[in-house]
Amino acid sequence: MWSAINFKNNNRWILYISICILFLFICTSLFNITLDDTIKPNYLVPFADELSTKPTNLEEWKRMHYLVNFLNNEQNVLIYVTPKDSYKSDDSTKLKYKFDKTLAKCEVPCIWNEIRIEDLTSEELKTADAIFYVNQPAPLKSKAWKGQKFIQYTLESATYYPQYHDKNKLFDIHVTFDEDSDVPTSFIRDPEKWRTKQPFDMGKLPSSSPPISLIASQWTDFRKSWIPTLKEHIPIASFGSVHWNTNWDIHPECADLNPYEIKNCIISKYPFHLSIELSQEKDYSTEKLWDVFNSGSVPIIWGAPNSRSYLPHPKSAIFIDDFPDVRALADHLKYLIENNTAYLEYHQWRTMKEWSEGFERKVYMNIENMECNVCKEVARLRILEGRGNLPQFPTVLENVENDDNNL
Repeated sequence: MWSAINFKNNNRWILYISICILFLFICTSLFNITLDDTIKPNYLVPFADELSTKPTNLEEWKRMHYLVNFLNNEQNVLIYVTPKDSYKSDDSTKLKYKFDKTLAKCEVPCIWNEIRIEDLTSEELKTADAIFYVNQPAPLKSKAWKGQKFIQYTLESATYYPQYHDKNKLFDIHVTFDEDSDVPTSFIRDPEKWRTKQPFDMGKLPSSSPPISLIASQWTDFRKSWIPTLKEHIPIASFGSVHWNTNWDIHPECADLNPYEIKNCIISKYPFHLSIELSQEKDYSTEKLWDVFNSGSVPIIWGAPNSRSYLPHPKSAIFIDDFPDVRALADHLKYLIENNTAYLEYHQWRTMKEWSEGFERKVYMNIENMECNVCKEVARLRILEGRGNLPQFPTVLENVENDDNNL
């Protein structure tokens, strides 16, 4: 009797195992998966189109970076950086590194090495995925190896510094303020502090104090001609060489800070700050605009024609071009000085849960994240070119060629 029962149970087990084997066979046939190859190269091909399409909004940038982080497969990106005073200045973000010399807070393992290119041997040059040039008009005459990338970085005005912008297409990757560049980069710093920064208190403005500050060192035609006309209607405290009339030590509490903090401290002593850029170019907004938000003051803007589209809120700044003449602007500023409630309307954005999409995109692609974003761009191109320790899959160019052959 027991042997009969065991025989039936064994048959059931044999039937169960047979069904499992059949199911596994069907799955492997349908999805083309083998026991020693968990993913086929063809499964990466659909990502190629997405990785080769320039993001146009914040979510697309985040999606692309997510794919790059995943497909990069923890492979290091080595970038040699040509040193430049403008890049290493005190008011630039100081980089932090992990124990393995890769950038901290960067999903792609990025080795960011500042060094004189002339000090590198030819063999050392061959190890670099990219060479990063700061405000330089031309790279080396030739690359150390075919896949190496030359990167041009500048946040300077193309109108005043055309030599820093790649007119001859000598570089593979461009990092500029322009949203159309490969790695658009804004001058936004410390944005997490902006919400908690208290607006300027009009009750603390001395009757003898100018209500407007100005910090500018480079003369332009607009700065030369327009600022004096505004001063005819309302006083301005100018700390830079452009229309200088106020010493930095007028506010002793600002004296012992670093250059970046000194500027913010000075700006915070006035309800308004003149944010007059070198030129009016698309997307061109420097620290003259962004640092004002970190100081509790209200910027008075002359700059990028599309700057309104990427402010935290449309009413977070005052636009010179919104007024028919200088007197009308001055009258509006005087009204705000006498009406604190109206003035505080320019600070209401600080308490909003959501800021504009254009601004959030600028925050995500800001100067503090620039080095990491550059490394992600180098990794993205490496993935598309089918190089590195990734599963090999057809490159975008190969796909295009195959499509052409099938026509």
